[in-house]
Amino acid sequence: MKRALIILAFALFALGTTAGNGASIDFDLYGSLKLDGAYDQNLTSHGNFVMWVDPQQFEDNDEQYNMTANESRFGIMLTGNEYENAEVNGKIEFDLYAGSSSGAVAENEPMLLLRHAYFSVQMGGTKIIAGQTYDMISPLNPSTLNYPVLWGCGNIGYRRPQISLWQSFGSGENTDMTIAGGFFRTIGSDLTPTFTLAAGESADGTDDGTDAGIPSFQGMFDVKHNFSSGSSARFGISGLWGTLKSETNLGGSENYDSWAINGHMSFAFPNGYGFMGEIYTGSNLQSYLGGILNNSSIEGVNSTGGWASAWMQASNRVKLSAGFGMDTVDKEDIGTGRSKNQSIFGNVNYTLVENVILGAELSYWDTEYVNIDESTDSYDNLRLQTSMILNF
Repeated sequence: MKRALIILAFALFALGTTAGNGASIDFDLYGSLKLDGAYDQNLTSHGNFVMWVDPQQFEDNDEQYNMTANESRFGIMLTGNEYENAEVNGKIEFDLYAGSSSGAVAENEPMLLLRHAYFSVQMGGTKIIAGQTYDMISPLNPSTLNYPVLWGCGNIGYRRPQISLWQSFGSGENTDMTIAGGFFRTIGSDLTPTFTLAAGESADGTDDGTDAGIPSFQGMFDVKHNFSSGSSARFGISGLWGTLKSETNLGGSENYDSWAINGHMSFAFPNGYGFMGEIYTGSNLQSYLGGILNNSSIEGVNSTGGWASAWMQASNRVKLSAGFGMDTVDKEDIGTGRSKNQSIFGNVNYTLVENVILGAELSYWDTEYVNIDESTDSYDNLRLQTSMILNF
């Protein structure tokens, strides 16, 4: 690890000194140190953070307490200088949540997780992005102290390798419109085809997204408008489509799809408050953190969800946020597993001194499960999380 960091430092130094033809690239370190402590009334999906409530193993509450610094993150912003007719930028960013759910990594020995590694080139209103960064779909996130921003609870989209093209238009002095589209890495499971297998035939052991031989497509239409009063609004639609291929070790195959349609909107007002939200519907969205992360299927796991939140800057030091989210799955598509997940949250962030934030968040979670006998069980959890954050 030390050797890799030294090599990275020398590479960035060389990059920052020259980029050819007089152009250069500056780099700036940024990040945050964050300590989270959380009490849960019952057992949850991941402990350090929550995406759903696990079935209770005991009649009484299965109380949990977790403390972690894994959401601490650091990154490097790259900014190009003296490029003719172009803006060149980039970012590489990590946190410490790799391997957090495997149980094989000690809590005090976390592993680096790559969040972003991309660059962009912009000429006028046209921009191209290459590398790993956020999905294009569902571009908004609620303000939560909990690490997942309502993932698995109405908010879909994650990060993945991509090449995307963005075109912005200024239709008026106060209105900007963006149309974007791109090709994205398809990440799936290794499903077994639904047809009858021959003797010795099984799934081929390769990700079905890779087996498809083509990337997925995502697109977005987005409008931002600034009112003369000082208020602003943003709204748009986005979507994705991808094909996956289930193959066997004897060459048999069967194609299936992953798709989603999404809507987003946000409003901000000059006196320090606003609200935002998103809705979606789609199928086979496990790798996009939808469908309550049930395994995809060749027939399709259809799901619908959404979230909404509001925020208020109560004073120079205090910011308040609250919201809810819900994800539902067609029960007939899963047989057994999570069929509904919902959450309500509220938090307060207090700026102790410049760059130092103290936060507290109270959230309620409820997860429904469909059982083998088609009955439904529901498990709930009350979570209190506190956070201390130093931004740099």
